[in-house]
Amino acid sequence: MFSLSAHPRLLDSKIAIRRIVKLSSAESTEATKMLAEAFYDSPLFRWAFPAQEIRGDIWQTLFSAILDDAVQFGRLEIAYRDKMLGLLIWYPPGSYPLSWFRMLRGLPKYLRITLTSPFGVFKLFRAQTTLNRSRPGSPHCHAYFLGARRGEAIGQTLSRNFLREADAKQWSVYLETQEPRTVALYNRLGFKIMRSDIKTPMGGPLTSNMWRQPAHGSRPEARPSPD
Repeated sequence: MFSLSAHPRLLDSKIAIRRIVKLSSAESTEATKMLAEAFYDSPLFRWAFPAQEIRGDIWQTLFSAILDDAVQFGRLEIAYRDKMLGLLIWYPPGSYPLSWFRMLRGLPKYLRITLTSPFGVFKLFRAQTTLNRSRPGSPHCHAYFLGARRGEAIGQTLSRNFLREADAKQWSVYLETQEPRTVALYNRLGFKIMRSDIKTPMGGPLTSNMWRQPAHGSRPEARPSPD
């Protein structure tokens, strides 16, 4: 069973969304595999690690490290109906980007990826550094990864559940995407494009970053600007 910080939020008679505070080995394996499959063809990751013969192993290691950090320092929420349907990783204000201490915690896994593809890690590091410079200075949540089991349309359900909490706490939300087709989805959820032309160094994909003000009587807030 999942280890929970609270009772699951029931969305209908079959689906519950649970905040996870501890993953068993089997659950971690399943969640890692789900994210690796969902982002196998992500433009940013595919650009950093183009060789298909190593991509699968890198994805498994990378998302295992990401899940470890999310459980400890962010939020991992899983949609569940007899089995894991999808998951969302996000960070409350002030908890993303990762500190050096948190990166050191994941060092064994990051080193494994580096040994497999040092140039790919270098490209990904350069891309992340560029994106961090475009991050707004205003306090915000960071919507990080959203993935689902194949055939399960659970993404909007997970997103709306998260945004209800952000609205209740009057938190703005920030995200980045290299997938133009997802921009319309995020627009429907209340996100507005800040920039759609952030260039990745070394010829990588363009990134759009988006911002969402808290809804339902939110206080006025200045338009975010990069640091």
